[in-house]
Amino acid sequence: MDRGRSRRALGAVDEVCRQATSPTELHRGLARVLSATVPFDRWCALTFDPETGLPTGGYHAEGFPMELMPRLLELEYGAVWDVGRLAEVARAESPVSILSRATEDDPARSARFRDVIEPAGLRHEMRVVHRRGDVSWGALVLARSGDLADFTPAESAFMEAVAPRVAAALQRVTVHVEDGDPVDQDTPGVVTLAVDDDGVAVASGTPTARQWMAAIDDAMLDEVPIAVASLARTAVVRDSPVRCRLRARTGRWLTLHAERLSDRSVSVVIEPSRPSDVASILGEAYRLTAREMEIVGLVVRGFSNAEIARRLWLSPHTVADHLKNVFEKTGVGSRGELTSRLFFGHYLPRGQEPQQNG
Repeated sequence: MDRGRSRRALGAVDEVCRQATSPTELHRGLARVLSATVPFDRWCALTFDPETGLPTGGYHAEGFPMELMPRLLELEYGAVWDVGRLAEVARAESPVSILSRATEDDPARSARFRDVIEPAGLRHEMRVVHRRGDVSWGALVLARSGDLADFTPAESAFMEAVAPRVAAALQRVTVHVEDGDPVDQDTPGVVTLAVDDDGVAVASGTPTARQWMAAIDDAMLDEVPIAVASLARTAVVRDSPVRCRLRARTGRWLTLHAERLSDRSVSVVIEPSRPSDVASILGEAYRLTAREMEIVGLVVRGFSNAEIARRLWLSPHTVADHLKNVFEKTGVGSRGELTSRLFFGHYLPRGQEPQQNG
C-alpha cells in the first residue's frame, strides 16, 4: 500500500470517527471506508467495558451466521482455549492479529477456523482491537473467502494505525446520551440463563430484566444479547462472580453481575449503574488522569480547593490547574456542571438531573 493511498484512507477513517454519534454508526461507517483499502467479505464489531475488557454490545448483521455464534462465543469466552482470542490480542504488542500468521500458516490448528470460519464459507481472518495505551474500547473482525488473498503485513500495519483512532472515537461516543429510557423504574432485574453447547437461553427472568436486555444495543441470540451470552459463558467457567457494564440504546449505563449456579446455569442481575460506576467509565472516556479523577471525587463531595490541597498534599494552585484541565476535557464550566456531567447525566432519566450552583 503506497503512502499516498494510506494517507487518504486514514483521512476517510478520521472523518467517520469525527461524525459518528453511536458505536453502531461508527462501526458501519468504518466498514464502508475500509472496504476499498482492506477488502473483506464479512465483518463484525464489538464494544468493550474499558475496565473488564468484556463485550458490551456490537454489530453482527454482516458477520458470521447466527447459527455459528454459540460455538464462536464458547471458543471466545469458554473453558476451551483457542488461538487469537480477543483478550489475548488486547494484551499483545500489536493490536492486530491475522489468523494465518498466528497459526504459522496452518489455520486448521484453530478450532475457530474449523468450527466457525470454514463452515461460514470463509478462509482468512483479521482481528483488530481498538485500544489506546492499555485500555481497549472495542474490536473489529474482518473475514475473507478463498476468492480473496490472505491479509497482508501492509494491511496489518494500516489497521494498526487505524486502531487508536477508532478507540478515541469509541471513547467519545461513550459519553453521548439520547433522550428516553425503555424502562422507567430503577429497580434491578434478575434472569437465569441456561448455558450449553447449543447456546445460551433464558430459563427464567423478571419482566424488568427482560426489558433491560431488550434495550441493549446488540444482536440477539434466542432473546439473549450476544454481550450477555458472552458474560454468561465467562461466568460459567469462573469460580467467582463476573461484572460488566454496558449501555442501553439511549446511552444509559447498566451493570450486570453474573454468577455461576451450576455447570449449566448462570444467574445475572441487571441494574442501572451507580453514579460512581458510570463516573469511572466516563473518566476513561474523557481521558482524565488518576489524579484528576481523585480530585473530581472530592469536588463532588463538596470539598473546596484548599481542602482538597490539604488532603492530597498539593498546593491550591496545583488543584486549580487540575480542575481547569478537567473542565476543558469534559466541556463544563463549573463544579455543578461537572457533577451533573459525570455522575448524573448518564445515570438519572433525562430531565431529573440535580440542580446545583456553580
